[in-house]
Amino acid sequence: MAKCKFCGQPVKAAPVFHPACWEQRANKVMEEFCDEYCRFPREIEDHDNLIEHCSECVAAELLRMGGNEV
Repeated sequence: MAKCKFCGQPVKAAPVFHPACWEQRANKVMEEFCDEYCRFPREIEDHDNLIEHCSECVAAELLRMGGNEV
């Protein structure tokens, strides 16, 4: 039986999707979020500093929860 990634308790059913489909959809949503809603790509000119900021982003954390690394 599958266990919850957060609390560790058993779950009767897990979300059903292919990992590649998750990755494709998550990347598309994240790209739209970053382009349309995040102010930091416009404010931080240095690429390395931007990448450092993005690695701490809560939206990127959501992607990591699904198994995708940002």
